[in-house]
Amino acid sequence: MKLVDYLSQQFNISKRLAKKYIKEKKVLIDGKFAKENLEITNIENHHISLNIDIKKIEYNLDEFIISNYENVIFLYKPPFMHTERHKLEDSLTISDIVSEHFKEYKLISRLDFETDGVIAAIKDGYKPENVLKKYLAVVIGNFPEDTIVFNKIVYKKRKKVKVLEEIDLEHLSNIKVINSDKNYSLLEITIFKATRHQIRAHLSFLGFPILGDTLYGDKQYKRLMLSCIYTKIDNFEAHSPKKENFIKEYQNLISV
Repeated sequence: MKLVDYLSQQFNISKRLAKKYIKEKKVLIDGKFAKENLEITNIENHHISLNIDIKKIEYNLDEFIISNYENVIFLYKPPFMHTERHKLEDSLTISDIVSEHFKEYKLISRLDFETDGVIAAIKDGYKPENVLKKYLAVVIGNFPEDTIVFNKIVYKKRKKVKVLEEIDLEHLSNIKVINSDKNYSLLEITIFKATRHQIRAHLSFLGFPILGDTLYGDKQYKRLMLSCIYTKIDNFEAHSPKKENFIKEYQNLISV
């Protein structure tokens, strides 16, 4: 077995990350730094370890659980928290909480690092038929009217996605104007099936990037002003407990 394959399986990390750890000399075999292309035989006869400081993070589960149904668990993800673990030395993630307390459940969606709101995990074997999500977004500029964006989104192995003129009815963004100001607008966006960076890319394509989105816009802010305020999976639903905080942040912006 290749060392990268072993590390990926043993520590539940990507092969890309496993290669990175080897290159950075964070992998030891019997006390010696490992080489990337190493083929390991008789693994049980070797001591393989990672020279990484992984700290046990204490947290209050009640701060993350919104509602717990038989087949679906809804959690709140704060801004500046990863949905899934990118590196072993990362801080607490939502996937850590699910794997520790709800071993029969798995996340079915993710939120960007700076995005907060509702995120769902479903029980093994359960197959949702209908999913609906609502987001609030603060965009730069005076958004004119309600609209629906059908434009197709494509992406390769890069951070930024591309919006095409081609129509994609499966991944549409239904945009409703909650309040519009000359500088900033508060929008509610409903989606039924999401693709990567869908809302961020669609809004930027329309010429109204989300405040704080330096990837699809250019204005710095203390965070990406996007929040998942509601999720419904079949007959199960949950509202974000921090929705009003987000709205107050917008009100503070337009009152200046």
